[in-house]
Amino acid sequence: MVLNSNFQTTASYNEGVNKTLRIVIDIMSGVAALVVLINLFRIGQFGPLFITTTGLLAVLCILPTLFLRNDKHLALRGGMMVTGYVVANFVGITGLGLGAAAFVAFPFHMALCAALFDRKTTYMVFAAFTAVVTAMAYAFVQGYFTSPPVPLSTWNQSTANWVIMIITLVVTNVLIIALVDNLSRYWKETDLDAANRTRQFETMVEYAPDAIMIFDVDQNRFVSVNARAEKLFGLSRETLLNGTTLSDLSPQLQPSGDPSAYQARKFLQQAMEGGHPKFEWTHLTGDNTEIPCEVSLARMPPFDQTLIRANVADISKRLEDQRQQELLQTQLAASQRLETIGQLTGGVAHDFNNLLAVTLGNLELLQDEKDDEKRAQHLDACIHATLRGADLTRSMLSYARRAPLQPQVVDLNKLVRDTKNWAGRTLPSHIDVETSLLARLWPVEVDPGLAESALLNLILNARDAMPENGKLTIETANVRIDQTYIDSRNEKLDPGRYVMVAVSDTGDGIEDTTLERIFDPFFTTKPAGSGSGLGLPMVLGFMRQSGGTVQVYSELGVGTTFKLYFPAVTKDITESDPNTAPTSNNAQTGKRILLAEDEAAVLEVLTSMLQTAGYAVTTAASGDRAKELFEADPRFDLLLTDIVMPGHIKGTTLAKELRALDPSLPVIFMSGYAAEATVHGNGLRPEDIRLMKPVRRRDLLDAVAKAMGTQDKATS
Repeated sequence: MVLNSNFQTTASYNEGVNKTLRIVIDIMSGVAALVVLINLFRIGQFGPLFITTTGLLAVLCILPTLFLRNDKHLALRGGMMVTGYVVANFVGITGLGLGAAAFVAFPFHMALCAALFDRKTTYMVFAAFTAVVTAMAYAFVQGYFTSPPVPLSTWNQSTANWVIMIITLVVTNVLIIALVDNLSRYWKETDLDAANRTRQFETMVEYAPDAIMIFDVDQNRFVSVNARAEKLFGLSRETLLNGTTLSDLSPQLQPSGDPSAYQARKFLQQAMEGGHPKFEWTHLTGDNTEIPCEVSLARMPPFDQTLIRANVADISKRLEDQRQQELLQTQLAASQRLETIGQLTGGVAHDFNNLLAVTLGNLELLQDEKDDEKRAQHLDACIHATLRGADLTRSMLSYARRAPLQPQVVDLNKLVRDTKNWAGRTLPSHIDVETSLLARLWPVEVDPGLAESALLNLILNARDAMPENGKLTIETANVRIDQTYIDSRNEKLDPGRYVMVAVSDTGDGIEDTTLERIFDPFFTTKPAGSGSGLGLPMVLGFMRQSGGTVQVYSELGVGTTFKLYFPAVTKDITESDPNTAPTSNNAQTGKRILLAEDEAAVLEVLTSMLQTAGYAVTTAASGDRAKELFEADPRFDLLLTDIVMPGHIKGTTLAKELRALDPSLPVIFMSGYAAEATVHGNGLRPEDIRLMKPVRRRDLLDAVAKAMGTQDKATS
């Protein structure tokens, strides 16, 4: 700020000097023009000598003023003007000696040089002038130059000579007065302007909202403080300036744990080296109260001293506002979570009520139905409604990222081709479908069923975005995601290799306000009854649970692109064939199963499924009862248990305690809550099978056969 003020003052002063010089040079040009005009009438009196003088004045004093008007030529114009006049004057002195009026003008020429040029140049011009005059004086004394052809008394009696002398005196004095007066006036104005700016600066500093202090590093004391510093530290200006040091205003340690003295030296050194460190600092007031501050440092002139300016701002209120803002954000997030849970609960209740209505209605019709074909239809409707309920639960858990995944090594190109082939039947003929599949696509490890479901969801959304006509494009690519990309999109990903599957449409695009909510549960832009609003949340949940993410790009009138990023397989994994899982035909008649389930209806259904397959089933309604039965007769081939049950012993604890009696006992865990089905530890082994309710008969029997097969291999 001081530098800016000085610059403005200097600029104002320079403008004043230039204006004065322009006026003086223009006057001198006018005088030169007048002299040239007079000389034209005196050629007969003085002869060819005046032709030289007239030419010099015209070329050096008049023409530059006409053609070099720009201020950047001001010094050149002034130099040519002085040169023309001085040479013309010396020509006059050569003919007239001490009687020449030119001697009167020389002091002004030197004053003009001092205003135009620096001191060194001016003294060089003065030295040259003195040398020439001395040489001419010597020439006159030695008789090399002759005196005027008329006596001095006759010369003095000439009216013309006196007129020339008077005009020369008047013009020279007017020019000197103009030069000195203008310069003096501008000096006074700039001095007043500088004084006003200084007072303004002092007032601005004194009443600034921040504490401003100047610290002398060598003397280890403050040399200047403003009123805000007195108020901030609770100390008078005299106390701050007389003996108070930086350590007196700082605690021994800063909140970071670093010593204040060490930190202060580091920041002061940065400022001394030309830096402008800005940092948070805890200061002490006069009554030893700690106040959080923000400090910025800068070195101050004169630079032969070690003066550091410190701006100190109390940030207590700002920190408190930040804490309040964070609290409000936390409360808002909690409120939004509650709202989401409310939406989720309402939507699930609505959909499940519909499914229960279908199931209940068909079961009631089944009671009175005699026709076997219609009974089968009612049974199929019940089974279908039940499976829809399981799909709904699976979708909800995918949104919550708690669905149990069954990852396999998958070629996404093949998955895209297969999905396109069978899903293409759902697309109308006015939509063109194109694929751009990268050769040598990296393999991924993902649940193929859920991946196919996510892709299908995006395909159907793209179809709905193009009700009249359009083009749907599916492409795959290998990409590498670095930390910069992750930070720029605020994603929770690990840097590395990913496989991208992009689904693009040429629909109307999505507005920004809608784009912000497309992953909210139960939010949909489709008409009532046309969409549940769980599709995209399910996709996002599945992708994040799989270690990937979803990105969406949309432009109104152009279309929308959804990009799925799957982590690529970074190690050799042997692909498993889902078709090799054991089937219900592998059931071994007479094998004994201990079944622990607290829900009576579920217990009954599971018992019937197992007994129908030829297994001998012993049931228990709690973990405690199951333990009693096993201790009484441990000859069981399998434990099938729910995880959460009443009593003291849960499913995982039951498995642990029974395996203490029979380490080779295979165990299958069941749960209606996915998070329980994916826990590890507490008695679970890697080979243990986890089933999520509701369990289909085929899946149950396959799991039992697989578990017993594992046991056989372990004991053989």
